[in-house]
Amino acid sequence: MAVISLRGWHPAIARAEARAMFCEATLTRCSSRRLLIADGNSDWSRADYMSGTECVLVDGGICQWTSLEDLVSKINPIKTENMAVDCWRHEGKLPIGTKDVERAIGGCFQQVNSTFDLKNPSRRFGVILDASASMVAWGWMVGQGPGKHGWSAMRANNRPFFRPVSMEPRLARAAVNIGAGTREGVVVDPMCGTGGILIESGWTKRKTLGVDFDPEMVIGTKKNLEWAGVDAVVERGDSTRFEFPDDICAVVVDPPYGRNSQPSESSLLTKTLENLRACCGDFKLVLITPCSPEIANLDEEIKPEFDLPGFEITAAFGIPVHKSLARKMIIASALPRD
Repeated sequence: MAVISLRGWHPAIARAEARAMFCEATLTRCSSRRLLIADGNSDWSRADYMSGTECVLVDGGICQWTSLEDLVSKINPIKTENMAVDCWRHEGKLPIGTKDVERAIGGCFQQVNSTFDLKNPSRRFGVILDASASMVAWGWMVGQGPGKHGWSAMRANNRPFFRPVSMEPRLARAAVNIGAGTREGVVVDPMCGTGGILIESGWTKRKTLGVDFDPEMVIGTKKNLEWAGVDAVVERGDSTRFEFPDDICAVVVDPPYGRNSQPSESSLLTKTLENLRACCGDFKLVLITPCSPEIANLDEEIKPEFDLPGFEITAAFGIPVHKSLARKMIIASALPRD
């Protein structure tokens, strides 16, 4: 058993990303909005390049908070060299200080002759105090843990080529991970714009292809990829007729819609998806579209409110942008061609 700790920017999307990336394990929700319980094993190191997961706590546990003494009694310390104890909060405060928890648990490990290195530990033992459900989770940390970890430096307005419609890096990374999961193959953005999706796919070391009809976008995307230090192929072309590879694992796209347009009303998108299905019939689609802010929901899935011919929609999520605009993430699987 392991506990997956989610970041707070969009727990519903983070859960979908975790299910895609830790597909070998069975993930179940508990009363906490930001903790998942994982039964079975997976490659937990994938947390290092996920936008919605802080870390995975392994060889530990989770329970309702009662007292520090009760928590300490549940931990079975083993001698560990150059370790550290990190405690942090989710969703408010439980009636205990994080430093008190770190000292008490550090004392347990000290009693079995563990050594500590707080600046550069070889292993970190994590404890999460979750006030949303009055729960505590603990275990050895796999992944970065809490913190922003450089996302602000990767914002679109820091790139050499920028347009205001560029997608937020955290959302682009989650979309790529949800679409591609652990599958082999190429991640494709058939309307790549300034290349935000390509950058995040490249960061995850996946084979990546972007296509755009506008030569200015292609030139600008290449500059952005060089700035980000990632590898991806970018080509100018008409996505409705482009000869895409037959080993596509995911199509992730944020099409150039008008503010109130519906995907089902876009002939460009329809023809592009038809062409992609003709080139490669087996892939997952992650589609980002504008939507009304009233349907945005950080904690639960929403209704897609439309159909995509040739695809089975499996989930949809609402993402608030500002008071008058939100985005919707649609997850779908390509249906077999007749």
